[in-house]
Amino acid sequence: MPRSMREIDLAKEWLGKLENLEELILDDNKLQGPIPASLGRLSQLVELGLENNKLQGLIPASLGNLHHLKEMRLDGNNLNGSLPDSFGQLSELVTLDVSFNGLMGTLSEKHFSKLSKLKKLYLDSNSFILSVSSNWTPPFQIFALGMRSCNLGNSFPVWLQSQKEVEYLDFSNASISEFGSIDLSSNQFEGPIPLPNPVVASVDVFDLSNNKFSGSIPLNIGDSIQAILFLSLSGNQITGTIPASIGFMWRVKAIDLSRNRLAGSIPSTIGNCLSLIVLDLGYNNLSGMIPKSLGQLEWLQSLHLDHNNLSGALPASFQNLSSLETLDLSYNKLSGNIPRWIGTAFMNLRILKLRSNDFSGRLPSKFSNLSSLHVLDLAENNLTGSIPSTLSDRQWLKKEI
Repeated sequence: MPRSMREIDLAKEWLGKLENLEELILDDNKLQGPIPASLGRLSQLVELGLENNKLQGLIPASLGNLHHLKEMRLDGNNLNGSLPDSFGQLSELVTLDVSFNGLMGTLSEKHFSKLSKLKKLYLDSNSFILSVSSNWTPPFQIFALGMRSCNLGNSFPVWLQSQKEVEYLDFSNASISEFGSIDLSSNQFEGPIPLPNPVVASVDVFDLSNNKFSGSIPLNIGDSIQAILFLSLSGNQITGTIPASIGFMWRVKAIDLSRNRLAGSIPSTIGNCLSLIVLDLGYNNLSGMIPKSLGQLEWLQSLHLDHNNLSGALPASFQNLSSLETLDLSYNKLSGNIPRWIGTAFMNLRILKLRSNDFSGRLPSKFSNLSSLHVLDLAENNLTGSIPSTLSDRQWLKKEI
């Protein structure tokens, strides 16, 4: 008995004779056998859809001759062998999906050499090995990239930094054992914050700034990236509180969580980050008092807590921050007198901004001791009395009081 049309072999030479064919869509059938090499003669083909069948064998290199092809879907079959490097000649290709097959082999720069219009690339659930030079810049700007279960090498792909339009990215189970630097800043990424696996990843730089990430900072962030040197989640849509585990990052030198929607208090555990040089929590909705534990950060040079809802007085422990060069506490609800010790504790201070708080009392005369000060902004407070003559004599100081 003849087989039904849904079980017919695809390997029929007559398909290659349809030279004016622009679309060949045979998705979601029970087609089996190899993909006929004769399809490479369909020079006018724009769309080739063979996904979700039972196709076997190698992908014909002749498909690289389809120079008008914009979409190729070969996913969900039983194809094996490697991806032909002739695919790198498909200069009109926008979508390539070969996911969920048994493909393997090395993908080199040649596989992508002329794919300047590529927007969607799905290589998931195969055994590809990506081997490109460290300074390779892809000819495309990808929108969706799926490389699950591919081998991307020991380090996080440097070339991904050139991709500014990515909205979907899947590198799960991608055999990355040593990240080094993860810089995905200034893209359009969204969804929850992804963390590298602490078992297989060693991360020095983790920069997700200026994207559209949302949700809360993972509670275990400090456990996942304990040895980090630089952390930036700035310029996203992150809500919730700052996890206490952030204090586990014993090597960190810079933490930037600014320009988000973080609420709650500043965790006192940040005071355990003893190597910290820069801390920026500005432009959030943080409240409560500034923890006195921040006074333990004796290497701190730049502290930005501006544009929050912090209240109370400046902690006396701040007198220990002798390395401080920039202190911006503006636009909060801080109160009390401006401490006299500011004039003796911060001898390296260049910028002091306390604008728009509830500070009261007189200006400390010892401000004149701040020989490195270039910017002093105390506007919009409840300060009284006169400006100390020793301060007003300093012609180089930008006074905004």
